[in-house]
Amino acid sequence: MKKIFAIIFAGMLCACNQNTKKEEVTNNQFEITGTLATPFEGYIYLTYADTVDSVLVKENTFHFTGKVPYTKDGHLSLKSGSEQAFFYVENSHLTLTTDYDHKDYKEGSYPFITITNIEGSKSYTIEQDFYAFYKKHESNQNFPDLLYKKLDTLTTTHPTHPFSGAILASCSFLNPVLTKQQLLKLYAKLDTTKQSNNDLYVFKRGIANLDKFSRGKSFLEFALPNTQNDTIAITYNHGKITLVDFWASYCVPCRKANPKYVALKERVQNPNFDIVSISIDEDTKLWKEAIKKDKLTWTNLLDSQKTIYNQLGAIGIPYTYVLDENGTILSINPSIDEIEKLVSTF
Repeated sequence: MKKIFAIIFAGMLCACNQNTKKEEVTNNQFEITGTLATPFEGYIYLTYADTVDSVLVKENTFHFTGKVPYTKDGHLSLKSGSEQAFFYVENSHLTLTTDYDHKDYKEGSYPFITITNIEGSKSYTIEQDFYAFYKKHESNQNFPDLLYKKLDTLTTTHPTHPFSGAILASCSFLNPVLTKQQLLKLYAKLDTTKQSNNDLYVFKRGIANLDKFSRGKSFLEFALPNTQNDTIAITYNHGKITLVDFWASYCVPCRKANPKYVALKERVQNPNFDIVSISIDEDTKLWKEAIKKDKLTWTNLLDSQKTIYNQLGAIGIPYTYVLDENGTILSINPSIDEIEKLVSTF
């Protein structure tokens, strides 16, 4: 879920408009104090709204000050263009505990920062409360009802907070367990002038997709080339439950997921379970090398022009579907545990 928000989708306020105005008067600027657990020499960058600020890390600490008109999306990075740690910038004193590691890219090795804790942030409290709820109840049979009630409370209590919009975007597109009608009712409670344009865009794309490819709808039938450049037609009439995974060789979360799918296939030992991996790689060589390295022994197809990907209205990878034996969508972006539970019913 966190990856999908994660997304996607992560970071987070107000009790009502009156309280928000009061907070903006009494706490009219932010102060961010942070520490890095691992020694680091260089600059750290803070981006929020249309502002990019930077300070030199000294003795593994950093300090930013500024002002936002209301809670804004923000992120930290240790190098321009490197991976970012997202959080919400609000007018209060925030204390961040962070760390970093390095990831290798074609151009070299770059540091990526992670936020392990935030103190003094109402946004972080809202975020952690929601994720705790999700983790506790996501396996419940009545989870859609519980989720709707939780989101109803969230959007009613915090209609201006960008976390409310981010979660609705995720629930409409990345993890659509609610109906279109439910999502639209929740969306109507938002103050959209305070939401991220990207989240609003994703929400609208998700709502549009629910008319075509939501749970209970039929999946696409299509044909794509495999590693031998033979065209393979996928019709889903073979009586198997199928995991369809969109990925790419350059996608780090995708590559981390592949071993989990391999282990799942070996673990369930169910002849009625199949996997179809569809890459959106443009480089055929890198695609084939990744298949070999990750030991993907099932059907591997290439959608280099993103034809099927775009028809599904997908935004980002990894993106997965679980289909029943007739090609009906059972779940979208499920966890490994959810996939295993679905497979066990066949």
